[in-house]
Amino acid sequence: MKKILTMFAVIALTSSIAVTAAESRLENYVNKKLSPITNKEKEFNAKMEAQQKANEAKQAEYKKQQAERQAKMEKQRQEAQARRQATKDAIQAEKDYWKSLGK
Repeated sequence: MKKILTMFAVIALTSSIAVTAAESRLENYVNKKLSPITNKEKEFNAKMEAQQKANEAKQAEYKKQQAERQAKMEKQRQEAQARRQATKDAIQAEKDYWKSLGK
């Protein structure tokens, strides 16, 4: 009985070592075959990240320019409004002046 148990233990240990060795060889083979694909994927991801950063920078610049244009247009609108009001005030002052002369 002890011999059978010892033999099973030796078989289990030997098969465990053989499976581990086979797995490591298989893993090395698979890694060797997949490494070019993995490298291409890393390069692609790096390019996409760089492109995304460039797009974000362009978008930020566009938003900045848009805000500047909008501020400029608002300033021009306010200046035009001030000119219109000044013109109205001048006309009203002229009317009041002529009315005061007529009385």
